[in-house]
Amino acid sequence: MKVVVLLSGGLDSTVALANAVNKGHEVVAVSFDYGQSHIKELEAARRIADHYKVPHQIIDIRGILAGASALTGALEIPETHATDIDATYVPGRNLVMVSIGAAVAEAVGAGVVVIGANADDNAGYKDCRPKFIDALDIALREGTLNSVGVWAPFIRMTKKDIVDFSRAIGAPIGWSWSCYRGGETPCMNCGACESREDAFK
Repeated sequence: MKVVVLLSGGLDSTVALANAVNKGHEVVAVSFDYGQSHIKELEAARRIADHYKVPHQIIDIRGILAGASALTGALEIPETHATDIDATYVPGRNLVMVSIGAAVAEAVGAGVVVIGANADDNAGYKDCRPKFIDALDIALREGTLNSVGVWAPFIRMTKKDIVDFSRAIGAPIGWSWSCYRGGETPCMNCGACESREDAFK
């Protein structure tokens, strides 16, 4: 099956892409420039897509996701992982990205959009919750000619589970980028760094 993987360059999407390739799917990778402070993740996305030799497109949606979020520079980046909706929430991010992914899927003849949403992100991001993914899957299947679906393989897995799984399939998670601050090296005190560090313990 042909699939579109939303590849942010982060840990979860890297493993999602590796998983799709390992399952024998024909993969097209799509990344987004939404003006994120950690734009360095797109460098990671390029490297990972090149590693798997999959077509890779970076789509500029900065004019769409310019809302008040710490990840677009409008607010301070919190130093702990979100346990509720916090300043790192980007309004409509997954709704927009999955919808564009579905449009790409229709254009290239793919049947599914793959997203790396996981259980650890459920608390802080409503658009990473099973109810949202299930509802969006229904909406897209109804609204696309080829009934494009949404697949979130890690929706009930923690980041630690994902790290363990990545080792089993040989995903290059060392190339992925998680830090929200996007410096030359990870800051090690933002919520994304904290979450990543905990996952490797």
